[in-house]
Amino acid sequence: MVQSAGSSGPKLTINDAQQMTAKQLTINDAQPQRGEQMTINDREAFAPETGHPEIQELIQSGYRQNRLPHALLFYGPEGCGKDALAIAVAQLVNCAPPGGQIDRASTQYLKIAHLQHPDLKFIFPTPSKTNLKDDELLEALREKARNPYRRILFPNKNVFIGIDTVRELKQEARYKVYEGQKKVFIISEADQMRVEAANALLKLLEEPPDNLMLILTTSNIYKILPTIKSRCQLFRFSPLPEERIRDLVERYAGPANPAKLPLIVRLAGHNMKRIFDFLEKDVIAMRDQAIEFLRKTWSIHKSQELLEILEPIASGKDREEARLLLWFLLLWFQDILHLQKGAAESAELLNLDQKVALEKFLSYIPGADIAGIVWEIEAALKDLDDPRNYNPLLILSTLAIKLNKKITKQ
Repeated sequence: MVQSAGSSGPKLTINDAQQMTAKQLTINDAQPQRGEQMTINDREAFAPETGHPEIQELIQSGYRQNRLPHALLFYGPEGCGKDALAIAVAQLVNCAPPGGQIDRASTQYLKIAHLQHPDLKFIFPTPSKTNLKDDELLEALREKARNPYRRILFPNKNVFIGIDTVRELKQEARYKVYEGQKKVFIISEADQMRVEAANALLKLLEEPPDNLMLILTTSNIYKILPTIKSRCQLFRFSPLPEERIRDLVERYAGPANPAKLPLIVRLAGHNMKRIFDFLEKDVIAMRDQAIEFLRKTWSIHKSQELLEILEPIASGKDREEARLLLWFLLLWFQDILHLQKGAAESAELLNLDQKVALEKFLSYIPGADIAGIVWEIEAALKDLDDPRNYNPLLILSTLAIKLNKKITKQ
């Protein structure tokens, strides 16, 4: 259960929040187009707009033969559409008979698209019940319903999936379906389950009701308990191709600048969550700021100039600018590694527009420990993501000193 911070009134659960969104979302908020129908067959994806046709064909074939497993585990890189396809599977099993048609104008389909269907539970990591306001939870669900490719953020708060949430699911699993053909529980970022929550879920996986389907999604499959993985059918997702990304950006954010979008896709690493973040930011300026940070670390004795860059970044309330600085540093040194290894194709470079600058940078540090530099940046990023570290400026300043030593071989 989730209760708003500082409140002694009734608790608001994720289930309650999903029902409340029904009153606050309009039909125009639904992304599927009304009136569309798709025939299910072995050669046609049931949700072509989400991509991953090979995975869809496997799921579709199992559904037609009534052999779809009760538990699916979608894993792969962040931002490749695992949540979106999980929602589409919920629509498939509730809005079409095997071999029939999916009616995108049906009430069932639209309710699932809004995450407000009584037989659908969409679970995701949240702060503790004492550190979460009701309106924060409602807004998170509304945003996910509007765009399933957007990340859910609770800035500067430690998030997890606790045992109380799993207990709610186990209780809900006992009931019959309300409107649809099957209950579907989607657990997004399942790797964020605490150990006791994962163990509680295991009991549900071992003895699931016939009318229940569980879909887990994760970008960190190595954090999923082996006992959970062994009870799910695994589907590995790959990054979406640029053509599909372009279609999704237009679908959820409107037409994008055709000259700017390819660079954004590269800098985001084909991560849809990060792409939608970048569309709202001047990422070129932020990337250039990361390059300037590198230049200042080279001459770290000019500490005042370095602090002039870091202080505005570290003062951000949600640490997002600091994270992006580290992200662009990682991309820069990933390209340096490509050049260091003699990459033949320029297309492999993420900062393709900075190829000359990359080559010049590498010429100054031919024997630098690039792998060690990457390790230091990743360690700083991990420290930055830990809410117990209250001083982002100290993390970034310490990183600058370490990078200076590795770049200048001190």
